[in-house]
Amino acid sequence: MLGFNIFAAKLEMFVLSGLLSGAAGGAYALLFGYVGSTFASFQYSIEALLFTLLGGAGTLLGPLVGVVLMVTMIDKLSELTSAYLLVIGVVLIALVLWFPKGLLGTIRERWAPWLM
Repeated sequence: MLGFNIFAAKLEMFVLSGLLSGAAGGAYALLFGYVGSTFASFQYSIEALLFTLLGGAGTLLGPLVGVVLMVTMIDKLSELTSAYLLVIGVVLIALVLWFPKGLLGTIRERWAPWLM
């Protein structure tokens, strides 16, 4: 209603997203000289969704908090056990049960409505 071409804006963001993803993959391949088929596995393809779920999808800082917590949790648990993905799965199930809007989303809803 404001005169913006929504289709063009969505297409532009889609192309920009693909460009950045492709550049990141190319940089990884140049850095290590090899990109195996394991990067197309379920674990890596679902990580971005899990980061957002952990932090809170409707918040500005939620995905950032989710990335920090998840990477730290994966790093510390992988030092302790080889079954760290099982522990992370249980933690994520508990998170969805008790914090359905993510950590920051639930905190914002219950205690701090000013939180971004």
